Amino acid sequence: MKILVVDDNVDVIKSLQDVLEDYEIIGCSSIGEAKEILSQENEIEVAIIDIMLGEENGLDLLSYIKSSLSNIECIMISGYSNIEKAVLSIKMGAYDFIEKPISYQKIKVVLNNAIEHKKYKELFSKELKKYEIIGNSKATKKINELIEKASKLDFPVLIYGESGVGKEHIANLIHLKSKRGKNEMVKLNCAAIPESLFESEFFGYEKGAFTGAVTQKKGKIELAHNSTIFLDEIGELPLSQQAKLLRVLEDKNIIRVGGNKPIPVDFRLITATNKDLQNLVKEQKFREDLFYRIGVIIIEVPPLRERREDIPLLTTHFLKQVSIENNIEKSIDKDALDIISQMDFKGNIRELKNLILRLFGLSEGKIITKNDLEYILNPCKQIATDSIFEKTLPLSEAKKLLEKTYILTQLRLNNNNISKTAISLNVLPNNLIRRMKELDIKVSQ
Repeated sequence: MKILVVDDNVDVIKSLQDVLEDYEIIGCSSIGEAKEILSQENEIEVAIIDIMLGEENGLDLLSYIKSSLSNIECIMISGYSNIEKAVLSIKMGAYDFIEKPISYQKIKVVLNNAIEHKKYKELFSKELKKYEIIGNSKATKKINELIEKASKLDFPVLIYGESGVGKEHIANLIHLKSKRGKNEMVKLNCAAIPESLFESEFFGYEKGAFTGAVTQKKGKIELAHNSTIFLDEIGELPLSQQAKLLRVLEDKNIIRVGGNKPIPVDFRLITATNKDLQNLVKEQKFREDLFYRIGVIIIEVPPLRERREDIPLLTTHFLKQVSIENNIEKSIDKDALDIISQMDFKGNIRELKNLILRLFGLSEGKIITKNDLEYILNPCKQIATDSIFEKTLPLSEAKKLLEKTYILTQLRLNNNNISKTAISLNVLPNNLIRRMKELDIKVSQ
């Protein structure tokens, strides 16, 4: 691991090279030299910078690094005890400030912490990238604006949208960007909890609370202490349980099943639903007071068919993602992309991603074409338009060619898996293999 040390005192550089023997120390004495080194070395993890570099100001180098090479952590050092400069350097993005003469024990600790902090930031950045909301439509831009606002506040968030639009992605992004983002978000699908298990699932239980409660168990809300709890399908929560959730939201206390001691909980609530809660309120299927309590910030996510301008970006994003994951580069041509952009996608982004995965897996060339898309969307149509119908052949030969074409189609749809293909054709695998040999069908598995 490479560390850059910028100090006009050669003795300081040499002493740090001796003390930090586990690292490769690259030393220089001026901002110009430092910039030259940084332009050539791309493996520098941390820069240790003296604030007083002769007539130069080390804070100028700090500013340059933070604006151009933000992945490098900076530790500022100075022989002049100056609280204002220390505070200023931290505000400018320095990881820490150390006074001279340098305590070598302290520099080791600070350096190790800076490296760990850098690793955390890189992992955090990857995590954010994973949940980014792709698109340039007005609706998507508005969603991203609301995510930024919601992440800076600790208010409850309600996310509306059809299945597959990315409600959980939005919840993840708000949580990660918030002050609670360092702790894992707790997730719960309200539609998956039987009414009889609601209290034990949400609030936990004490040992002996009921038959089978052989140990104490924390509930989801208690596990979300100092973090965020995401309640998906909140519209499915039974009326009988809504009052209990409302009480917890107002009191910020829970009592485990079988217990009598209130336990303080500090959590942020994010909920999601594909139902119109206001209509449920009118139908007296959802408590009005709970609706207002959970819907302080409301984010409505339109279906993909109402923001078609996002489809090309999402398509290329998913294609790039799967290309990297499989180390096989594929792209898509304009004709295929135009067709995809006009599709309705009732399953929204989830359905689009599924289509891209199928196209990637079943297309043979490096460029996905209109023919590949038509083949995936309607494999039977592909058989009907096959060249066998454009030839005059004896009926026995036509039957064989049609059978061969159909078996090849099913093999392709099942990724050349003989067993799966046999199931789809309702034949035994051995019989399929024998027929493939008779029709001269060869596949690579």
